[in-house]
Amino acid sequence: MSQGYIGKRVKKVDALDKVLGKPLYSVDLHQEGMLYLKVLRAPHPHALIKRVDVSKARALPGVVKVITEADVPWLKTYGLIFKDQEVLVKEKSRYLGDRVAVVAAEDEKTARQAIKLIEVDYEPLEIITDPLRAMEPQAPKIHETNQAAFEHPYNTGNVLAVDHLVKGDVEKGFAEADHIFENTFRTQHVDHVALEPEAGMAEYDAETDTYTLWAPCQWTHDIQTDVAKVLGIKVDQLKIVQPEAMGGAFGRREDISVHIILPLMAKLTGRPVKWVMTRHETMIMMTKRTPMTFKLKTGVKNDGSITAWQSEVIGDTGAYASTGASIVHQAMYVSTGPYNVANVKGVSYTVYTNNTYTGAMRGFGATEAAFAYDRQMDCIARDMGWDPAEFRLKNAYRVGSRTGNNQLLTTSVGTVDTILTAREHFGTKGTPSAPHKKRGVGLATIMFGCGYGEGFPDHSIAQVQVTDEGRILLRSAAADVGQGVKTIMVQIAADVLHLPPELIDLAVNDTATTKNAGSTSATRQTIFSGNAVKLAAENLLGKIYHRAYQELGRAYPELSLAEGDVILHGTTKQMTLGELAQIARAKGEPLAAEGCYFPRTDINYENAQGEVVYLTFTFNTQYVEVEVDTETGQVDVLRVVAAPDVGVAINPAGVEGQSEGGVAMGMGMALMEDQVFKEGITLNPDLATYLVPTALDVPEIKTVIVESGDSCGPYGAKGIGEPAMIPTAPAILNAIEDAVGIRLYDLPATPEKVLAALKAKAAEGGK
Repeated sequence: MSQGYIGKRVKKVDALDKVLGKPLYSVDLHQEGMLYLKVLRAPHPHALIKRVDVSKARALPGVVKVITEADVPWLKTYGLIFKDQEVLVKEKSRYLGDRVAVVAAEDEKTARQAIKLIEVDYEPLEIITDPLRAMEPQAPKIHETNQAAFEHPYNTGNVLAVDHLVKGDVEKGFAEADHIFENTFRTQHVDHVALEPEAGMAEYDAETDTYTLWAPCQWTHDIQTDVAKVLGIKVDQLKIVQPEAMGGAFGRREDISVHIILPLMAKLTGRPVKWVMTRHETMIMMTKRTPMTFKLKTGVKNDGSITAWQSEVIGDTGAYASTGASIVHQAMYVSTGPYNVANVKGVSYTVYTNNTYTGAMRGFGATEAAFAYDRQMDCIARDMGWDPAEFRLKNAYRVGSRTGNNQLLTTSVGTVDTILTAREHFGTKGTPSAPHKKRGVGLATIMFGCGYGEGFPDHSIAQVQVTDEGRILLRSAAADVGQGVKTIMVQIAADVLHLPPELIDLAVNDTATTKNAGSTSATRQTIFSGNAVKLAAENLLGKIYHRAYQELGRAYPELSLAEGDVILHGTTKQMTLGELAQIARAKGEPLAAEGCYFPRTDINYENAQGEVVYLTFTFNTQYVEVEVDTETGQVDVLRVVAAPDVGVAINPAGVEGQSEGGVAMGMGMALMEDQVFKEGITLNPDLATYLVPTALDVPEIKTVIVESGDSCGPYGAKGIGEPAMIPTAPAILNAIEDAVGIRLYDLPATPEKVLAALKAKAAEGGK
């Protein structure tokens, strides 16, 4: 039971410092005598490397070190799941961002000049940008090894993974249907556009043979392990320090970027080194959202119940695997959405191409899948004459439903409540602002499995202690990427320990002094690190009461904590927490405790079925009103009502903030964001040509929090980070169809696409 700090609109603990500009980001780091790094990227997306000549670069005054793969042949390959990526490419480039050489110089200008002096001879190969071409058996192999776990008839070097989903008998389900609907939907490459580019600093201590790396990470301990393996050192030789602040992440900082080259060059040069990518570099070199094609087939009875659902998903992972295989198969797993379907069959293919490699981005496959399944639901509802909300309510998950993975839902199933709540607060659409403009309303309802799930050993550890000053020091490696996990952890600790949040301090997040908290991804930190902090604080509270009993001679409930003091009821006898901590430390029993949250999930990868595939699910419904200009194809989003089921809102202000940010990001995916490639070349690698929503584009957003209240998270809470954006894109396209009667299947819905569809509709007589 909460003691008073749960459910309160507590200000973010780091908000004031950020407003005052106090925290240092990676780009702000500096050490005397440090060198500046620049990297030569391959200019050909797919080519054999015949010769690399760095002699002119090495001769340039101010250049300290230039290396190619030939200088560091002992480096191992890396990758989050498949170790398929070279630190510096040896024989051939596979995408435009492959690293060929690294320069360390006294200043950035010299480093840039040296890069231009490096001469490389290439033999261009066929560039494959279409995953369907890559799947052809006779297509050139981008990678040579066959890594797919299941048999398939396609190109063994280009098909990275094949996965299956089987529940019930899909053919029987289609036979029972009165109507069958088939559609194909496509999503695009999307850049994360984090405010802060990839950057970091490193130093090497020759006396102790240890490295220190300052760089943003969404999971510091896992990156520490991966980097150590690549460098061939022990894990404890490398310390990673999380910078004081991180300028956004959205999944990209799960991947290795600067993390290997910085410590490597620190050792090779014997000096501190720093590397800051430009926006142009980060948009070419770093991961994108995985574009996917969904071929959906759905059987429905006359009464609106869904009898069968079949999915084929093809995902373009780009030149390297990263987390692409997991992203694509998760998209296939959730391709039926939060809807009851007894008979399900799916197959997914994760395919290498010569495009920039893709990886985790907000939603991790569930975002792409939601666009497909919710557009499919809307298309079916409109074709059958159903009200879109009623059709969803007819089929929505409830307690007792089973997911596509056959997981029985027993608690915290707020699907129906999110639909009803969003609809109630939305009301009706307004009047168009001009005769040539039309208004429409669309909704989308989504689900998201919190945590890694699928049997992955997922856990978080937190530590708390009482200092001699009577304050609480909280240690956690949970990365705060702006989402507010620091504040959530402080609220939980304050609630358990009956202390004001102002008495709780957060330790520096580094791999030497904090224990693994897992990744800030998968909408998991509120559940995992929140539970870990709660357990640690409860263990500490027990130690405080025990020590107070020994010193004051009375036990709980005659003792209590209030405002940092231990109070003995009925007397004037009391002591501060600081005094108690000093006594405990002097007696060799410091007031410190640890909590670890380590739940179990499972899955059978043969058919993707399991009892607990994900710990819990967040549900979210959004209603959107748009206005479409029929003369230009311009779509304006006028207002959004979001009703996320978060179990319990530990900090309602934080939930609202995530909801508003998620809507803005979802609008970008829906209407304008598209990283364009032509023959593997990035055509829009800057913010002048890659469009994102501005403050002027973001509409009125109303978030009405739904609390189903019995999740596995602390106090019944669930996460909201990724589910906040997932419904927006399908809701907007559903609203466009409601406004002007055009059916769009691909993202983004640019003015050009909308106008072309309107003209095609007019040419067909408005049908």
